[in-house]
Amino acid sequence: MKPVYTACVVCFSLLAAMFVPFSFISAAAPSLESAEQLDPQTRQLLEDSLSVTELDHEITRIRQEENTARTRYQQLEQQALTSEQQLNDAKVQSDKILIAYYTGEREQLRNAFWAAGSISGVIAFYEYYKMILDHDQQIMTDYRTRYEQIQSIRSDLLRTSTELRTIGSRLTVQRQRVSSLQTRIHSGLASSSEPDTARQLINEMNAYWENIGLYEVKNYFQALAQSMQQFPAFLESQPGAIRTNGRQYTIVIEQQQLNDFLHQTAGLPDSLQFNFEQDRLVVHGQEGQLALEIIGHYEIENAPQNTMRFRVDQLIFNGFRLPDTTCQMLENEFDLGFYPEQIIPYLKATSVGIVPQSMTVQLELSLK
Repeated sequence: MKPVYTACVVCFSLLAAMFVPFSFISAAAPSLESAEQLDPQTRQLLEDSLSVTELDHEITRIRQEENTARTRYQQLEQQALTSEQQLNDAKVQSDKILIAYYTGEREQLRNAFWAAGSISGVIAFYEYYKMILDHDQQIMTDYRTRYEQIQSIRSDLLRTSTELRTIGSRLTVQRQRVSSLQTRIHSGLASSSEPDTARQLINEMNAYWENIGLYEVKNYFQALAQSMQQFPAFLESQPGAIRTNGRQYTIVIEQQQLNDFLHQTAGLPDSLQFNFEQDRLVVHGQEGQLALEIIGHYEIENAPQNTMRFRVDQLIFNGFRLPDTTCQMLENEFDLGFYPEQIIPYLKATSVGIVPQSMTVQLELSLK
């Protein structure tokens, strides 16, 4: 196939995706056998290369975080220098005030005030004395403000320094993972009976994931995130979905009910099905040349607010498992959480259980 023609196919595929809110693109994918039909060595090579691609993206994201944190740290350092100088100046002034009170200068002023010989003299001296006291108070307040400001900056510096160390550790870990995978890929290619074919498959798989696969997976998560905003209202409209017993509430979500809701609101293809299994939610489907499987679970979070957060445990694209960093990236970018307070104010989820065919959420009314 000529390079120009190949580029046109990819461009056409991407343009088609822009006009379809969510649908797996069935444009021509690389001429790959299904993952199950590949020999174990080739399959491992493809999965490792896909992981390297995604880990490289994670390393780029971490570097951006590091650059942002380092810039913030440098700004805080400059603020600290300026604030320390201001604090020193304020301390000099406040020390003068304290010395004045300690040596009795202000007491002498007060005595002079009472010794004034006339009403007009008392009034004039009172204004002068009050101005001095107000000035003293302003200096002491300024010193306290400067002190609190530098303490806050120092706390931010410490927090940012810790953040930089954490980011550095994450960066090291991901680089080590990439290095290990690359070593394994090189070893696998060296021992392959058809290394050129394996390299071609690796390039085609990565190109398909980068140009089409990742785009469609993000479309999918975006559609789900938008639908979940409507889910509380949907539950309220379902007879028997919400049961009450005093302050206790129970929500039962049936598998078919969830599928009907998501297919109607998100425009998902019928081939994508959501299955409640023991302690997990499994989403799987195939459309054209693209197959996807998501395995995850819900967990309760109470900070910053009570939420049923969906955690992506595994993401499998065309039979190849993507690294945990891709799962985390999608979690961070798309909110698939469920917020009980959107149903009833002060409603708080306390537990969630998934069994085959259904999910049960226990909630209680909390006025705290």
